[in-house]
Amino acid sequence: MDIQETKPISHYEYRIEIDEKAVKQQALRYLNEITGWCSEQKGAILVDMILKKKPEKIVEIGVWAGKSLLPMAYTLKAMGRGKVYGIDPWSAEASIQHVTNEPNIVWWSHVDHDGILLSLINNIKRWQLEDYVEIIINTSENADPIEDIDLLHIDGNHSDYASYLDVNKWVPLVKSGGWIIFDDMSWNENGIATTARAVKWLDENCIKMAEFQEDCSWGVWIKP
Repeated sequence: MDIQETKPISHYEYRIEIDEKAVKQQALRYLNEITGWCSEQKGAILVDMILKKKPEKIVEIGVWAGKSLLPMAYTLKAMGRGKVYGIDPWSAEASIQHVTNEPNIVWWSHVDHDGILLSLINNIKRWQLEDYVEIIINTSENADPIEDIDLLHIDGNHSDYASYLDVNKWVPLVKSGGWIIFDDMSWNENGIATTARAVKWLDENCIKMAEFQEDCSWGVWIKP
């Protein structure tokens, strides 16, 4: 990656010029090394959004192994600014709370949450992202609010209760003009669209900009 620093506007202010194509390529290399469910298309769009918006504060609800969080953190590092706050309890009990689909309950009850968290922490250190990531081991519901969010990525527990709480608690903390990404818009458990109420709230309170159809659709909104 070609990063050039020039002294421009004043004696105290610097501008970092980056090769955006190279940044995206490296971010996607990291993405492909991490277990999880963020597609390359989504990862590339998240990187593009960060390069365009140059956010100071990103909040991600639902981190798991960091498949979307770490590429975002790397992009911030390449720009030399900002921090992503990753909120996740890494807890079987929290993962299955309000979930009604039996196979999902079984899977989340037995997967190694502690091991996944350890792999995330190791990758943060390995890729020297400590200055650009803050891990918050807590549920979205119990985590302290973070004000003035520039970009909010919601990909936590997909139950009706949790997804609706996520948008009601965290979207009001996004700056006017900030972006909200909501994952798994079409999540379904036992014939019930569990994230539908959260998506409806977003449609009624924010400006929908795009929807992407993948294994499970996700969308982008702007906070008025």
